[in-house]
Amino acid sequence: MDKLNLHQLATFQVVARHCSFVRAAEELHFSQPAVSAQIHHLEKMLDIKLFDKIGRKTHLTHAGETLYLYSQKIFALLDETVEMMDALRSPHSGVLRIGADTTVGTYVIPGLLGKFHELYPAVEIELEVFNRSYLLNELTTNMVDMVVMGKVPTDVPVFAAPLAPNEMVLIAPPTHRLAGCMRIPMRELAREHFLLREVGSGTRDALKNAFEEAGLPLQVSMQVGNNSAIKQSVAAGLGIALISRVAIHLELEMGRLVVLDVEGFPIMRRWSLVHLKEKNLSAPARAFKNFVLQQTDDLFKPSARQRKAV
Repeated sequence: MDKLNLHQLATFQVVARHCSFVRAAEELHFSQPAVSAQIHHLEKMLDIKLFDKIGRKTHLTHAGETLYLYSQKIFALLDETVEMMDALRSPHSGVLRIGADTTVGTYVIPGLLGKFHELYPAVEIELEVFNRSYLLNELTTNMVDMVVMGKVPTDVPVFAAPLAPNEMVLIAPPTHRLAGCMRIPMRELAREHFLLREVGSGTRDALKNAFEEAGLPLQVSMQVGNNSAIKQSVAAGLGIALISRVAIHLELEMGRLVVLDVEGFPIMRRWSLVHLKEKNLSAPARAFKNFVLQQTDDLFKPSARQRKAV
């Protein structure tokens, strides 16, 4: 059997609705012989009669009635498909899949997505928060539209735009021996025990690199899986840690933690918006990208209260 011809099926639908070749030809602006020829080709392709000519009247056969029912479903589905494609071209509907590293995904991106949601309330947002190594896998396997991360990958072709500074500071409890000291030599840190994030964390890599560059040993007392546990452990006196300043605003205000003034710190990095260069972004993803790039300065600028000295 040849493939069903939609043009012939559309002609059949009009003839079936009127039960008249003449009226169908008038509606379609075809000649009656042209309409008859299309129905003949359709019957030949299906190998079944669709109409009975009884006297001067045209009637649907049982096969014709069945095909008419299915043709309505087919064209309704085609209309729905076109409507869905139109919707997918609009930034006001669809799904936005964002990945973010642990810190920016917890403390920065939710507020940014909230502002985006105000503009595009019908867009379904999926936010996945992982450490850097897992995030890279999500990006390269096309599981997310784009990611917000620290170090931009260089082993795959990507688009990357800097978003915001990521100020990484050393934190300790207020009772720590170095709390309140000015310009602490980095060699003093060799005597300290550190709490590290898990393997694959950008913060962990930044601290290890700083010690390697300084030629100092890094004493690790504990590995901790997230920022909340890092902060609680430091406050409990289990060691000191490197953490993004955006993650400790509340603890600094409450006096539970202090930032140590150590030479070579803070470590300044940037968070970037990254997507695969060959990625065809959906309309919502393009809208989010444009929104972020336009709003970066205002959305990520720390307030005076957040940046006040400790």
